[in-house]
Amino acid sequence: MSKYLQEREAIDQLYNAPENRRLKYAAFAVIAVVIILLLSMTIWIDRIPAKAMLIMRGCAGLGAMIFVVLVGVLSYRVNKKHIENRRNL
Repeated sequence: MSKYLQEREAIDQLYNAPENRRLKYAAFAVIAVVIILLLSMTIWIDRIPAKAMLIMRGCAGLGAMIFVVLVGVLSYRVNKKHIENRRNL
């Protein structure tokens, strides 16, 4: 169990490295904007024109794709560095 905790701590340190922390916060910001867009569309569904609703849906979808790309890049960078560190031991 302690080996698992050591590896988990090593991975957490990699996620909290400055370059990876920026990616993580960017992903959080993008998904927060997407959630705000979706909630605003839900709340004011009757007041928003159809054209604006389509634009907002498109922006929300684009934001979701950007989020997926950011999280993919983040996990790739962390796992690559983790594997390199394990290989050097």
